[in-house]
Amino acid sequence: MRSGKKTTLPNAEIPIDAPSCNLRRDSIESPALATVPPFLSRMFSPPIVCAVLMGGTLLLGLVSIAASFLSFHYLYAKALALSRTGQVLFFTPDFHQHMRVRLQFVGAFSLAVTALLLTFRRRVFRFLEILTADAAMFGRRIASEWNAIPAQDLWEIAAIVCVAALLRIPLLSQPMRYDEAYSVTTYASRPLYVGLSLYTQPNNHLFHTFLVHIAYVLFGNRPWALRLPAFFAGLFLVPTTYVAARSLYRTESAILGAALTASSSVLIEYSTNARGYSLVCVFFTMLIPIAAYLMRNQGWTGLFLFSIFATLGFYTIPIMLYPVGGVAAWMLLSAAAGDAKSPGRIVSGLLVAGLLTAVLTTVLYSPVFAVSGPGSVFTNSIVRPLSTRVFLSELPASFVSTWRYWNRGLPLLLILTLAAGFGISLIGHIRCSRFRIPLPLALAAWLVPILFIQRVVPFERVWTFALPLYFSASAAGLVLVARRLLNSFPIRHGMTLVMAALLLWTAWYVRRGDIIYSTNEGRGIQDTAMYLKPRLTTGDSVLVTITSLAPLEYYFLKQGTPIAYLNAPVSHRLFVVVNQVADDTLAKVFASREIEPPRQPGKAVARFDTVVLYEIPATE
Repeated sequence: MRSGKKTTLPNAEIPIDAPSCNLRRDSIESPALATVPPFLSRMFSPPIVCAVLMGGTLLLGLVSIAASFLSFHYLYAKALALSRTGQVLFFTPDFHQHMRVRLQFVGAFSLAVTALLLTFRRRVFRFLEILTADAAMFGRRIASEWNAIPAQDLWEIAAIVCVAALLRIPLLSQPMRYDEAYSVTTYASRPLYVGLSLYTQPNNHLFHTFLVHIAYVLFGNRPWALRLPAFFAGLFLVPTTYVAARSLYRTESAILGAALTASSSVLIEYSTNARGYSLVCVFFTMLIPIAAYLMRNQGWTGLFLFSIFATLGFYTIPIMLYPVGGVAAWMLLSAAAGDAKSPGRIVSGLLVAGLLTAVLTTVLYSPVFAVSGPGSVFTNSIVRPLSTRVFLSELPASFVSTWRYWNRGLPLLLILTLAAGFGISLIGHIRCSRFRIPLPLALAAWLVPILFIQRVVPFERVWTFALPLYFSASAAGLVLVARRLLNSFPIRHGMTLVMAALLLWTAWYVRRGDIIYSTNEGRGIQDTAMYLKPRLTTGDSVLVTITSLAPLEYYFLKQGTPIAYLNAPVSHRLFVVVNQVADDTLAKVFASREIEPPRQPGKAVARFDTVVLYEIPATE
């Protein structure tokens, strides 16, 4: 973004474009405040914001301390009432005692923060006034950047968003997958005080759980409704990818990167999957233009927005550490390379943003820390550190698998073209970028040591956030080549034609291959649940592997069938669910439950899509 001269408030010694905690009373009055819309100035006026901050911390402290005095028997009865299995194995007297201590600590900390805010309310008040004035100047710069976007690009982005919606809407009602079904039944469908404090598995993407709970309350327990937060995040990812690419590279490549994002089968899948990964993608692509802005224009508003989006990403999934750290590393390297207006301010600004992000994230996670404990967040029960030898042996295969995953459903010619474009964008970075340091390389420089410290091999889906950046860099490299080869051809019109052809081509490939639906392990599970409902009687058991368990539990609960039948002790008939998407066999299902297969062969009584249901009668 363009940078202007250093601007100061009238009669003030504090530059607006420089973070500073030395706030003066005479910096309050500013004509910049007049540019803020009246309803926003009233809603976010310093007195109201101060009151909300103090009221929120006071309420959190009082509620936490009051909750710590609730008896074990009362809370255990509440937990049993919310349980769908009639058991609450984790809620023991020892767990309750530790939870009481954590609640009291959170309460005391919140009350201490309230006291600090009250003691230094004048300084907080003055800082908020400075922030309001800086926000007005930030808004003017953003408006200037918005006016610089060609009208043709706006129409093209609108068209791409429409195509993205058409590719995603038919998949909103696809069968529920394992992870999203587990997240909905365990967290999002429960009361918020349960869903936002219980962190028994990393499946609980807290901010996404909050949004899904709202959709659940408003529209009911319907798959398309539960996927609305991910769906709208997937659509919003198209314009945010454009803005991110425009802030890094030449504008002609931004529209191509947005088109690739709209038609990627991986991004389509996570736009129609009730999980938080599409939200993390959005927050990452929003951090990029803010970081680019801060390189040219230092200010409180940019740092504050950087912290807000980073915090929301962390509150969604802790893997936000990867993209946030990558962007921060890029800013530091770019500042050292001479891209920043004031390198020293970049360092101090990142320290302030990092501190604010840590504070806000801690506040949002405080219910989890109080109820489930910090270990539930920082000690991942799914991904554990490996030995160095095993880590080094498995990491290359993981990267190859991720590469195949990113290019899933794309034609080979396009895969090779995008790879070549990405390489060209790195080699000729100075010619196609606004900055000297490539963001992909800075991201890699951050991720390599972090992975070695963690010694974990992340799942392929963890890297989904970087896919829009890869598309944007590839588009930038291809545009650089096109400029050299087609000097006399209007490059903007050429990119429009390429974008339209590429969007339609990839969309046709994705729809023709039907790869998203074909990999859904929930196919046929709803019909299986409907078939079993009138046939299950006392003593029956439904044997199922872990892959099909959560989807079947979701549909059992949705239609009112007791989930106690699932993997229950057998005293009568036995139904066995064999899911071919999960490569199940009868022997594999029995082995997964450590049960000896019966002597009499099972009889296939029904088949629904890729699910075969076997019935084994009771033995005398």
